Amino acid sequence: MKPDLKFQAEQYSSMIPFLKRIATDKRFLDAYVEAIVSNIRIAVLDKNYTIIWVNERFCRLTQYTQHELVGNPIDKLKLICLDYKSFKTIFQTISKGEEWSGEIKSQAKDDSFFWTKTTILPIKDGDEIESYLVFNSNITATKNALEEKNIAVESLTRSEARYRALVENQSDLVSLCQMDGTRIFVNKSYCRFMGKSFEALIGTRIADLPLKGVPHHMMVKVFSLTLQSPEISEVMELENAAGEKVWISLHVKGIFDAAGNLYEFLTISRDVTDLKNAELRKTHYIDALEKIAFMTSHNVRGPIATMLGLAELLRMNAIHSEKWNEVLDNFKKCISDLDTYTRELGAFIYQRQSSK
Repeated sequence: MKPDLKFQAEQYSSMIPFLKRIATDKRFLDAYVEAIVSNIRIAVLDKNYTIIWVNERFCRLTQYTQHELVGNPIDKLKLICLDYKSFKTIFQTISKGEEWSGEIKSQAKDDSFFWTKTTILPIKDGDEIESYLVFNSNITATKNALEEKNIAVESLTRSEARYRALVENQSDLVSLCQMDGTRIFVNKSYCRFMGKSFEALIGTRIADLPLKGVPHHMMVKVFSLTLQSPEISEVMELENAAGEKVWISLHVKGIFDAAGNLYEFLTISRDVTDLKNAELRKTHYIDALEKIAFMTSHNVRGPIATMLGLAELLRMNAIHSEKWNEVLDNFKKCISDLDTYTRELGAFIYQRQSSK
């Protein structure tokens, strides 16, 4: 952008009366200098870097009196927290008549630390440097705030690194997707299950490259998550990269923005094959027990009840002698039935035990 020459000319013209006033009116010059000196922290050093004058604001910042500062070489005081190399760099710059500006950590008389934005101007008498003018601005609050921010960022970075290491190396399958199902993160377990690298999976959509075996209704539920129904869980049988059938407990949690709109969802899947097999074994065991109970109740107790009834009639002499053969045949039949049922029961139990 070209400079506005007209504006610059107007500015310079407006300064001319002010500059003439400084040059011709000593009272105005003294007032101007006093205003500057009273509002800026200033120190003056001789050509050997010994303090020869400081103003009140400089003393208040350092907590030293003028008497304690004046006459002392600035590099010998504990005021400046710089190593020899840093001092040397500054002195080499200003000894050549060049201005130096930078941030310096300092120590006050009460051992507290503060930071200043410092500018050192060499003052020349002809070609020779006769003194140095030092201007200080207190930037302690800014530096402390920045340091706190850096600490917070570093702590956050460490926490993120720890969390990432935890997520990446756990056995659960973890993925993070955008609202359209595009994968933006998958952990190592997820990659192993899919048989693909991290790079090959990132950017793919779960609708185009799903976990093998995920039913369609589960996909529909995932894309229908709301603040009122923010998560879903289901156990299903999936196929891994090796072609093995495994039972997976799949949990999907929606992540919503301030307006309540779904913008990401986190999926955590856990292999529960052992638990599912144990559950199936338990179910089969219960089924077997129920069948044994049924066989015992209906096939064993029936003949026993018949025999008990016949025995009670015999005890009471309630059966005529001409019926004894019939009763005996009934006893034989009940015994035969019991023998058959107990064999069947034994064979069933043996079969169940052999199939474990």
